[in-house]
Amino acid sequence: MKSIFLNSIWFFFDKVFKLVVGFAISVMIVRYLGPEWFGKYNYVNSIIVLFSIFVTFGSEGILVKFLVSEPDQKNEILSASFWFHSVFGLLSFLFSFLFLEILRNEADLFQLLFILGIPLLFRSFSVVKYVYESNLEIKKVVIIDNLTFFIFSFIRVSFVYFNYSFNWIFISFAIEGIITNISLYFYYRFYHPSFLNLRPKFETIKSILKESFPILVSGFAIIVYMKVDQIMIGSMLGDEQLGIYSVGVRLSEFWYFIPIGISSSFFPHLIALKKELSDHYKKRFAILHSIVFWMALLGACFTQFAADYVIVNIYGYDYYNSSSVLKIHIWASLFVFLGVAGSNYYILENLQKLTILKSFLGLFVNIVLNYIWIPEYGIVGAAFATLVSQFCANTLFLVFFKRLHPLLFLQLGSFFDIRFLNIRSIFRKQVSVYHSND
Repeated sequence: MKSIFLNSIWFFFDKVFKLVVGFAISVMIVRYLGPEWFGKYNYVNSIIVLFSIFVTFGSEGILVKFLVSEPDQKNEILSASFWFHSVFGLLSFLFSFLFLEILRNEADLFQLLFILGIPLLFRSFSVVKYVYESNLEIKKVVIIDNLTFFIFSFIRVSFVYFNYSFNWIFISFAIEGIITNISLYFYYRFYHPSFLNLRPKFETIKSILKESFPILVSGFAIIVYMKVDQIMIGSMLGDEQLGIYSVGVRLSEFWYFIPIGISSSFFPHLIALKKELSDHYKKRFAILHSIVFWMALLGACFTQFAADYVIVNIYGYDYYNSSSVLKIHIWASLFVFLGVAGSNYYILENLQKLTILKSFLGLFVNIVLNYIWIPEYGIVGAAFATLVSQFCANTLFLVFFKRLHPLLFLQLGSFFDIRFLNIRSIFRKQVSVYHSND
């Protein structure tokens, strides 16, 4: 149990460190690039993120499971995953250029895509991190990853301070991605024999890809769902408007890690209550939904009053219109937070297949509304499209499936349930669950 706890602490440290330091550095870079070039960066980065999911083929969790269940086949699994990561990385790199040529055949965007997309070709070296995850040794991955991140953050600050060309900042992102992957591989290689000498087995690759495919489909829908608005804005309105929009979205999504952390902390206790067929099972779910709903509601209300001040004082007057996006987009957090809380319900009730339908509903609504509203209302229309699509995916979707009606009632009841003040006693009970499993 101690190793699980320490592994979780290191994972949490990794997220918080990058969030805090990364936000401070990103503000400096956003101001330095200006709306137009920040928009170009976000446009190209959205395309890279869209295709990067094909590099792993959704196999992250599957590889960890294989390494835990079949430790004797570790090198065969690593060899197979390395080579299909390499092939899919190359294909993702090439198809991202084809996609950009279809949307916007512009030389400066192609150059930027080449720089930022190169790390896709080196993602295969990072497969060794799944060994550390399977052995609950995430500490080693976090240290290497954050050391590289800190060094290159300092380099980027220097580039801004000495007024280097924008390309040097973009190149630093690419080199950081390459070094992170390669350094982790060589660290692993120092203590273990090479798995690259083994010829990959087709059956092993087939087995991994078969189990990963449903995760790939769901993950792809989510990624498109998250990035399609930025790609459509860049194509319809231009880079400057995309840069302004991206700032508002970044601030709105900045705190999304909070409901994930809260929901994860409830999960072990909910599992225990489910097994015991306890009457407290639904009560705990109700409290979880109440906590995240009121947190999102209070945050959204505060943002309405603080948005203008925050945008101008952090990013400058060039991004003043980002506040309009932020004031609308922040209300999507109500449905995002409730959706994160409800994700536990899908797992515990064996309804994971419905999450794929949920993601595609949100994606469909988002694309249609963006196509209609962006030309007429600009970036504000895109923000409204996100708000409506999040409502459709995380709340309206529940109406159409009888098995999800209990979850719908939990969401509706969260507005009237303010029992989250008893959260300390709840977490005490969760700690007792952990101790009972030791």
